[in-house]
Amino acid sequence: MAKKSFPVGLTVVLGLGLLLRLVNLGQSFWLDEASQAQMSSWSAAMIWADRAGDFHPPLFYLLAHIWLQFGRSEIWLRTLPLLFGLADIYLLYRLAGKIFNSRELTLFNRRISLQFLSGLFLALNPFHIYYSQEFRSYSLLSFLGALSMYLLYTGSFLWLSVVNALLLYTHYSSVFIILAQLTWIFFYRRPQIFSLLRHFLLSLILYLPWLPQLSAQLQSGINIDAYLPGWRSLLSVSTVKILPLTFFKLTAGRISFLSGWIYFPYIAFVLACVFAAFRLAKTEKEFLFNWILVPVFAMIVFSFVFPQNQPFRVIYVLPGLVLIFVQACARFPKLFLTLFLYIFLVGNFSYFTRPRLQREQWRQAIGFLTASRSESSATVVKFSDKFSPFYWYAPEFPVVAAAAHFPARPDETAAALSFLTSGKINQVYVLDYLGDLTDPHREVDQVILDLGFTRSRTFNFEGVGFIHQYLRQL
Repeated sequence: MAKKSFPVGLTVVLGLGLLLRLVNLGQSFWLDEASQAQMSSWSAAMIWADRAGDFHPPLFYLLAHIWLQFGRSEIWLRTLPLLFGLADIYLLYRLAGKIFNSRELTLFNRRISLQFLSGLFLALNPFHIYYSQEFRSYSLLSFLGALSMYLLYTGSFLWLSVVNALLLYTHYSSVFIILAQLTWIFFYRRPQIFSLLRHFLLSLILYLPWLPQLSAQLQSGINIDAYLPGWRSLLSVSTVKILPLTFFKLTAGRISFLSGWIYFPYIAFVLACVFAAFRLAKTEKEFLFNWILVPVFAMIVFSFVFPQNQPFRVIYVLPGLVLIFVQACARFPKLFLTLFLYIFLVGNFSYFTRPRLQREQWRQAIGFLTASRSESSATVVKFSDKFSPFYWYAPEFPVVAAAAHFPARPDETAAALSFLTSGKINQVYVLDYLGDLTDPHREVDQVILDLGFTRSRTFNFEGVGFIHQYLRQL
């Protein structure tokens, strides 16, 4: 019976995980996904050497480059991160089998293995579902992070060194989970520390070819404040909020409620469940606490120097967090199964049904602008170039970049929009996307108004924001 239950349980969690990750898979690419697709379509040599302004290692770009050879639709391209998400579920199922052995809980006279429940919780987790659908490196980061902890737990240091190198080639935040591995070995497996360090040296040797590109990306990242003031504020959360926000998002998903009277009590409720689960965890507590807490606190400390503290940057702690939740369910099955399943239900229902919580509607916005285009119309963005979704969805579509520097300068903006003085254009569409950063004083709008145009209508596309239509008074 035991041999038969393993594939059945695994099939159930993988099947459910697949079904949930197929919901809304054809959403429009948002800005970063379009940029990912655009750069992944370059040659392998360009992906390796010509992305100094893009602060990411090359592994997912190279994998996406291969994937692009077989299709370009959103659904097809997102099957790549989806597969890594499913592999993550499978791996956690295997790891839970080693950590919990054959432990079970009893619910309504039915016995449920903790191994099955671990896979089920990750399959249902809203945060994991979201990033399994994101055409970015984060589901790969989660899978490789979980794989590295699996290899650490089983003592497979040689393979661990290879996987850690792949992690470093996937995302720079992977250094935090490598730090967690070192702290766990140092405090709880000290006789193995020198063996681990020797294998870490192999990881660094494998990473040496990327160091020149890393240096160029670091230099570009340091100069971002001069290029785009305020951009870091979009990449980071305040140090006061980041700790509770990380555990809330990892558990409940990327959701928010418009009413603070509902949202803040709900955050407190979710965090109370998480805190209780930590208190109740007993099995391999040191291993799991290191896996989860060291990367989160390392990210917070690092953010004082380089503000990049978003929950998805430590998504690899999520499988460990699930193992904590499962232990709470083992202690009080009816209570914690109800609580966590409710949290997952709310997160997934909100994400699946509310466009506001989904990705930016660039495909719809560009489709609208394309349908509205005529010889007497123009499209203007408050940026130094047209945004990457234009290059992906409509590469030939003409866009006027009205802000050469940030914040927009009146003289440069007037020069960029001087073509409007010819009288040939009587309709202008202005995208407000990133306008609070690039044009906080609304110089672009003012120049258009001064040239005799009047704002006529405003169209709103979720995530992209407002597109203002200006008409010239004839």
